[in-house]
Amino acid sequence: MTTRRLKYLLVALLALLFPLSLQAQEAQEDNTFGGWEFLEVSHDFGNSPVFASIYFEHDNFQYKRLDNWYVRTTVGVKILPWLKADVAYDFLKEPGSYSHRAVFDLTGTLKQGNLKASLRERYIHIWTPTSGTQGNVLRSMLKVQYDIPDSRFSPYVAIEVFTWEGWKKTRHYVACCYNFSKLVQLEAYYLYYTFNNRPAEHVLGIGLNFKI
Repeated sequence: MTTRRLKYLLVALLALLFPLSLQAQEAQEDNTFGGWEFLEVSHDFGNSPVFASIYFEHDNFQYKRLDNWYVRTTVGVKILPWLKADVAYDFLKEPGSYSHRAVFDLTGTLKQGNLKASLRERYIHIWTPTSGTQGNVLRSMLKVQYDIPDSRFSPYVAIEVFTWEGWKKTRHYVACCYNFSKLVQLEAYYLYYTFNNRPAEHVLGIGLNFKI
């Protein structure tokens, strides 16, 4: 992909996200529908099993304001061809508050032809200085993806369950990736988000994944 085409793509993405953010500000009373926008940049260190990434996500509806986002920096290692482990640090910004998270992942992936399935176990410890609180969560995610032959499209479905001393919430994904090249990918999804103590939410997510 040329530099000019990449610039056009980024401008188009920002133009798409801007109306969503304005809509979130206007719908101050509705917390059940909105959008998440994200950008991820990852790097594999040559023939080394080590990899790293940085991820930014903006949630434009849950608190109806523009200052709800988080940044994640990750370092990991490919233990086996089908198994990887990584550790990450998150900084979360919410209206009037901020938090830190330590994230530990273990992911196994099985592949048969164009079909692959992965199971990820994620442990998170979160600390919120503004309220002086801490907490833990275990997030288990099953994802099944299919690379359509002779196509740039890779649809997938996934389910992610949040637990810790009982069920907390569940995310249900229906999604598709589009590969502009081996280094640039567009990802979009619909997410149905269920909770044990508040109404379900509907989320439209869109973002770009880069490899450098």
